Amino acid sequence: MSISNPEIKKLYGLAAGRCSICKMDVFGNDVHIGEMAHIIAKSLKGARGNEVLSGGRNSYDNLILLCANHHTEVDQNPNFYTVEKLQSIKAEHEKIVASLFDTPKERDNDLSFLKIFMRFVPFTRLRYFVEHLPTSVKLELCSVGDMFEAHCKDNPHLYPLNDQNLQGYFDSFIRSYYDLWYVISGSTDVEGRQQSNFSQADERFYLHMERKHLPYEKIAELNDILNEKNSKFITAYMNLIDFIRGNYQEVDLNSYQQ
Repeated sequence: MSISNPEIKKLYGLAAGRCSICKMDVFGNDVHIGEMAHIIAKSLKGARGNEVLSGGRNSYDNLILLCANHHTEVDQNPNFYTVEKLQSIKAEHEKIVASLFDTPKERDNDLSFLKIFMRFVPFTRLRYFVEHLPTSVKLELCSVGDMFEAHCKDNPHLYPLNDQNLQGYFDSFIRSYYDLWYVISGSTDVEGRQQSNFSQADERFYLHMERKHLPYEKIAELNDILNEKNSKFITAYMNLIDFIRGNYQEVDLNSYQQ
């Protein structure tokens, strides 16, 4: 039995004609690249085909709209793309689509927060600012905290964010930033005196670790801490970028105005 027209219309409509994973328009350049992938394969020998199915194999509940590339990826990696994971991806994608119309004010507020933040923070350069840690770091990194705090004071109605997934990613990002900056801007006890971990900014706006004034064991300890904090910061930063690109395409990540 083929997939019925009502099932097709429901699938494409609730997914807004976009791949549930990469959000690509499946009608790009007047070419239809969408594919109705089976969560549990039609054949028992197919991807996830031996899983228990409560409804029909060609029913809406067992279908997910994907682009051709992700259809191939999903079927070639059944251990990663489990039934539960695909159902979650589908549900989350359809929730995002519905939110565009169900809660326009809440989404508009989240968009406003992101757009203002990106305008005043050199967001796309943050990885460059920390690439020389633990030895040195760009002073401009502090703009993340400065602008976030100013933004929250000026626009208290925009934060916390309404989208709980966005809030989770942003909260992880900002927390990891503060954890990292706390070490950079902090000090270390050296025989009863407090020694700054990093120097004042030089003419190129770099802060350098105070290696001349810190004992070897303190430098080694700082290196380990900074590497750990920086790794977590970059991970949270990249996760936030991926989420915004996939779900808030109206936001220009490179809109910083110096």
